[in-house]
Amino acid sequence: MDPFEAVALVFSGIAIGTYATAVGAGGGFLLAPLLLLRYEDATPSAIATASLAVVVLNSGVSAVTAARARQVDLRLAAVLVAAVLPAGIGGALVTSMLPRAVFALLFAALLAGAGAYLAWRPAQMIVTPISRGWQREFIDGAGDTFRYRVPIARGMVATAGSAAFAALAGIGGGLIYTPLTTRFMHVPYALAVPISQTVNAAMAVAVVTFHIIAGHAGDPMRDAPALALGVVVSVPLGRRLNRRLGEGNLMRLLAVGLLLVSIRTALIAL
Repeated sequence: MDPFEAVALVFSGIAIGTYATAVGAGGGFLLAPLLLLRYEDATPSAIATASLAVVVLNSGVSAVTAARARQVDLRLAAVLVAAVLPAGIGGALVTSMLPRAVFALLFAALLAGAGAYLAWRPAQMIVTPISRGWQREFIDGAGDTFRYRVPIARGMVATAGSAAFAALAGIGGGLIYTPLTTRFMHVPYALAVPISQTVNAAMAVAVVTFHIIAGHAGDPMRDAPALALGVVVSVPLGRRLNRRLGEGNLMRLLAVGLLLVSIRTALIAL
């Protein structure tokens, strides 16, 4: 890799990381299409391994930063992590058996569906709180108190299903987890983003470990260090953007990105 290419990848990582951190994602939904475009002969497993290796750092740094600021409901995050780990490995197994064109088309369909939904409902719409569920009271580092109930059984099932699909697509899953956490599990948005990043990081570690042990890593891993450097540098920028824009604007921004990337990914497969 020449120096110009390495610098371009670092700046790509900064752009992807800023955008992804702001919307509560790990960046895999942007990294995977980039790697598909750069490595025309790479297998889905090789793409997923490199993409998720960068997600490990982006979501991991974001999750640790949020935890140190006491913004993560660690008990809820731990329960969700227990659900995503086996599901993520299952999704990784399926990835290793998919043809490249099928992988790209499934990925494009996932992005298009998520983008359309978020464009339709960019902000959480909960008319009344749920009457039953796991009662949570969380005080964050700023002293703000959050009280909410989580339908934990169905939340774990939905989270596991999302993790399996995210691992199959080679993404961290933030584009799925953040809306899922707010709209299905009724977690306040301010807490949903750091929980999503924590779950993303745990699932990505498990899936990358599986792919490396299985020998699925390939040429796309050459891009991972430069992309990861840019992504890690971008975390403070993304967190600042998250605080300034709010859920509705961020979800609209995510919807636009998903729809554009889905079109480009579909063209790669056709």
